[in-house]
Amino acid sequence: MKNILFTLVLLFGVSTITAQDSKFYLGVGAGYATTGGDVNSDNNYRGGIHINFVNIGYRINKTWGITANLGSAGHPIDNSDTALGIAAISVGPMISFPVSNMTWDLKPQYVFGMTGVVRGDEAADLGLEGLEFLGSGFIIGNSLVMGKGQGFTWSIDFDYLTGNFDEMKIDGETFEDDSDYNSFRVGVGVRYNF
Repeated sequence: MKNILFTLVLLFGVSTITAQDSKFYLGVGAGYATTGGDVNSDNNYRGGIHINFVNIGYRINKTWGITANLGSAGHPIDNSDTALGIAAISVGPMISFPVSNMTWDLKPQYVFGMTGVVRGDEAADLGLEGLEFLGSGFIIGNSLVMGKGQGFTWSIDFDYLTGNFDEMKIDGETFEDDSDYNSFRVGVGVRYNF
């Protein structure tokens, strides 16, 4: 019994020390996103702006952490005033490596919610008004973070999103779909470390 109690006290002490070294951050970012996959089989969509609306991270220790993101990319349709928007909500582990005076965050994430919509002045003329794609996917996220400690830091982000849309909604009716989407995204981000 004493050994079990000693082990529990030791584990609690180590976890408390580790938790004191942990950091929470909140960030945003923006950049460029390519478009590919079945969604762009006719090459009608161009690369566009990617915005990372919310980037949250919690460092368990100097190496391991958890991250969650809400991002969206807009892909203009050729020769029209309309665009395809792809939003993704993702969560996953974060593994950090020191690189010179920077930190490399490797963030593989599961995209549990991926939505595609077509919006713009000509969406109805193109027969795309009310069209919505729903699916899931994966992100291989990479960030080179400049700066350490509390306060503001910034990052260069290289992410690859790949996913599959398995549902399509048109004016409230749901249909099965099997189209894939992939996008390489490069951008910059700003974080505040608490």
